[in-house]
Amino acid sequence: PEATISRSFEVKDIKSGAVRMAASAGVPLLPTVIWGSQRVWTKGRSKRFLGRPVPIFIAVGEPVLVGRRDDHDAAASLLRRSMQQMLEELQARYPDKPRGSEDRWWMPARLGGTAPTPEQAAALDEAERIARQSRP
Repeated sequence: PEATISRSFEVKDIKSGAVRMAASAGVPLLPTVIWGSQRVWTKGRSKRFLGRPVPIFIAVGEPVLVGRRDDHDAAASLLRRSMQQMLEELQARYPDKPRGSEDRWWMPARLGGTAPTPEQAAALDEAERIARQSRP
């Protein structure tokens, strides 16, 4: 529902398409978050498949039921809040911490890392979108 990888390592704004599809199909949404995978593969960094093991945590929350006549924007907001809470819980339990100032890239700014803030990440995403549109 975020539509892309978050450069800030925070939950992005939720697009309503996933909510609308779930409502139309009569199926629940399963809030799901992953923490640690950004250390292996993320935007703007080389993939890192070798070296010491990297813990990756995954959490799946309680199903969010959305009916066809429900407020889809409200459901998307509920989904985002649930995902943000789950992400913060995973971050708090994560066993690895950055080893030095150069290793803080994979931590969100909110936790003292050097990842862009959500606002900075949105600006980077917009610049990338504009660059893609201008390509022949």
